[in-house]
Amino acid sequence: MPEIELINVTKTFNEGKVLAVDNISLKIEDGDYVFLLGPTGCGKTTTLRMIAGLETPTHGTVLINGKNMEEIPPEDRDMGFIFQHFEIFDHLTVWENVTFGLEMRGFEDDYITQEAEKALKTVGLLDYAEDYPSVFANPGLQKLGIARAIATGAKILIMDEPLGSLDPKVSKVFRHELRNLVKDLGLTAIHVTHNQEQAMAIADKIIIMRNGRILQMGTPYALYENPNSIFVANFLGETNFLQGFVLKLLDHDLMEIWIRLGGPKIICKNPDSRFNLDNNIVMAFRYEDVYLFPMDYDFENSPYDWSKMEFFTVTLESLRFIGETKRFNLSLENGDKFTSIKPGTFEENFIVGNQILVGIHQNDIHIFKAPSDLLYELSLS
Repeated sequence: MPEIELINVTKTFNEGKVLAVDNISLKIEDGDYVFLLGPTGCGKTTTLRMIAGLETPTHGTVLINGKNMEEIPPEDRDMGFIFQHFEIFDHLTVWENVTFGLEMRGFEDDYITQEAEKALKTVGLLDYAEDYPSVFANPGLQKLGIARAIATGAKILIMDEPLGSLDPKVSKVFRHELRNLVKDLGLTAIHVTHNQEQAMAIADKIIIMRNGRILQMGTPYALYENPNSIFVANFLGETNFLQGFVLKLLDHDLMEIWIRLGGPKIICKNPDSRFNLDNNIVMAFRYEDVYLFPMDYDFENSPYDWSKMEFFTVTLESLRFIGETKRFNLSLENGDKFTSIKPGTFEENFIVGNQILVGIHQNDIHIFKAPSDLLYELSLS
């Protein structure tokens, strides 16, 4: 079964003037559903095309099952392709669309019939074999594209924004169908998107790229809970950022930081003692990790353990109800602003303009070294 490896791969265009992919190395295990994720122009589609054989690396090596793909054309790489634009033959029936690739490869009629039936049954379109693609909405067309890809026996599925043409609600349902198909068939899937939520929902692993480089690789949970940079923390999910500096170094790999301009003092982790006294830092914490309390909340009689929570007072600037969620926009005395998000059913009696108490667990606080250009790190491009 296929394992894919890229070793020190670089790709330039326009006689070396444009650097699209910058010396990346990665390994995709057999059976993994992997997302290449990043902003427009980050190099994810170029990386996908080099794996597929549609682009040739300027430097470096692409291996599949340990075999160098340098001289192997796309049609001999045992891959199926699915793109945002369905590339369906409108003048051919569903059956003819699926059998076309098999016929071009010269398979015998019995084998073509067997594999086409199997593929159409897998995606639930066998009853539509004699219909034309015009009977389908976008999800049906995408299923037809999948059937055509898997009918040839491909073990690797290459997908570039395959859900991009679907209505957002439909996409949320169909993305799980797509993952189930990939897993049921035992395929190795590489899926390019800029949609973070989509990747978080169905990926086994995510590879985050920016400016042609890989910033971080791992499971959705690992990347979300332990981002290695300000950009990754901001790109996945919704994150607050506050600037400050290290005020004190404490025992047990803890430190006290002070948010800028007389903001609150907060105790948080100092993993591997990587931060030193007076270091400028950026504190990051997710919207959903901000707890909200009335000023007179009775912590002593609470059934919960708040011992590792950091508390400070804020002003409620505004409150927005957005169906599934409520968004609380908050401000510190120094003027810094941040957001808390709660379920739409969250009960509160807060009044805009009044002070409330917020709490953040020490485990939910991420500290990064202050970059020279914070605005650039926070940009999603």
